[in-house]
Amino acid sequence: MTTFRKHRTTPKLIGPSFIALQVRDLEASKTFYVEQIGLTASPHNPPGAVVFNTKPVPFAIRTPMVDLDATSKLGWGVSLWIAATDADALHAQLVEKGVPILLPPADGPFGKFFAFRDPDGYAITVHTEKPKQATATLDASSGYLTFINTFSVEPENADRLVENLQKATEEIFRDQPGFISANLHVSHDRRKVVNYAQWRSKEDYAAMSKLPGIQAHMKAAAALATGFDPVDYDLRAVMLGEGE
Repeated sequence: MTTFRKHRTTPKLIGPSFIALQVRDLEASKTFYVEQIGLTASPHNPPGAVVFNTKPVPFAIRTPMVDLDATSKLGWGVSLWIAATDADALHAQLVEKGVPILLPPADGPFGKFFAFRDPDGYAITVHTEKPKQATATLDASSGYLTFINTFSVEPENADRLVENLQKATEEIFRDQPGFISANLHVSHDRRKVVNYAQWRSKEDYAAMSKLPGIQAHMKAAAALATGFDPVDYDLRAVMLGEGE
């Protein structure tokens, strides 16, 4: 991928990239997090540690580097939040397994959450992950076909055309082999609607174009526009701003 970044003169932190808890009994803690909590341990781990397959930040446990018995409350003052698909359902499972619950389910800044205590006394807060927003990725090295169709439209038909294109994408295009993404744009004067789509290859796009129902969709979209200009492109470069 060809990516250009502005020259950075001041180093700065990016964000957490690894989290590890020091535990008294590595095997006992591994059993707890795998069998009770449901995490999956990586098959390859450094000596004295177990890394779990968590995203986006790896979570691990390791043998102690300090005297853990020098304090009565490990992790006191530290908040460790881990996302789950369903905090309520996981809470119910942990209660059935006898895992100590520190906080019952409640609504918080990151959605529904609760907290449990692990074998060493660490407080772990679990929250329901928020649905992710769809994001299109631009990669000049991918070799994808970029298809940009610019529709001219009367302002009163702009929203109807967007709805038509979105419905067709969700019901027809997105399930076709080679479909990568589609983005719909409306100009500020509402006289242009742009469909910016990516396909794996020109062959995939051509195969899709021959499917039954495609022509009907194209005619319906064209009926809402006063004109359209479909053009194939190759992405050559991506340029990012500072901090992106």
